[in-house]
Amino acid sequence: MNAQIPFTIGNLDLQPLRGSPTLFRREGLDEPFEYPKIEEFPDHYALRCSTDIRPNRHGQIYNYIPITQQLTFTSPDTTYTFNLNKFGNQVIYSTNSPGASVRAPSIVFEDFPGLIQLEMHRPGKKFDQQSDKVEWLAIQINDQAVKHPSTSPVLPAPKKKALQVVINPTDRFSFLGNVTLYLSGCDVYQEYPPGEIQKINKLVGMMSTDFYLTPDKSYPPGVTTLTIEDGFSDATAAIEFDHDTSKKQVTITIKSFTGTGKLCDLRDFPYLDKYYPNAICIAL
Repeated sequence: MNAQIPFTIGNLDLQPLRGSPTLFRREGLDEPFEYPKIEEFPDHYALRCSTDIRPNRHGQIYNYIPITQQLTFTSPDTTYTFNLNKFGNQVIYSTNSPGASVRAPSIVFEDFPGLIQLEMHRPGKKFDQQSDKVEWLAIQINDQAVKHPSTSPVLPAPKKKALQVVINPTDRFSFLGNVTLYLSGCDVYQEYPPGEIQKINKLVGMMSTDFYLTPDKSYPPGVTTLTIEDGFSDATAAIEFDHDTSKKQVTITIKSFTGTGKLCDLRDFPYLDKYYPNAICIAL
């Protein structure tokens, strides 16, 4: 997982767990976030945790895993350890402790990394991931936290990578990402809430839709280039929108994707009760 992606602590049997070192838990749905320190884990899940926090290029504070280290969680009955091995901007999570496990459920697509969960239950107790799951995790869509079952089925990865799509000038496009993404190079507008158009310059949630490049829900004539980058300079994507007014069509093309990101392509997908067409998908 990318070092920017926070992890979830799963206390599946509600043990009185205490962790070391002290972790930071992100709170809030938009910048600037708050990061209270956390050492005790009385709930089933503690979301958006990390071993450190640091400012990105935009001066906003985010979760971050800076170095290789070990996490220890103790209860009156046992001790669990998790190893976080840092390689460049990636972190490999592992554990050999009885009753502990590391899970990385994908979001929407099987090849799209979304969550990392460090889970603990009493050693020797049979645990059923389906029947014993008492809570849903949360992902962010726009400015709302949405319940997401960690065992939710995902779509297969596309057999062929799509780097270009042709749409009508009135069609919307969407985003899917696993870190906060910043937009530059042109204006981007979103119809959200429904009936309201707002100009945006960043994408904090994991997925969103109803985007256009003009406030009248269309695209400028000719070629427009949108630059998308994360806040820690791990990856940058250049997306071209070519509006041919004579043909009444817009060609969206991923012109480049540089850095150490894992994927960048165009996809359509449903999620819960909404459809996300022409989605620019970026995963670090």
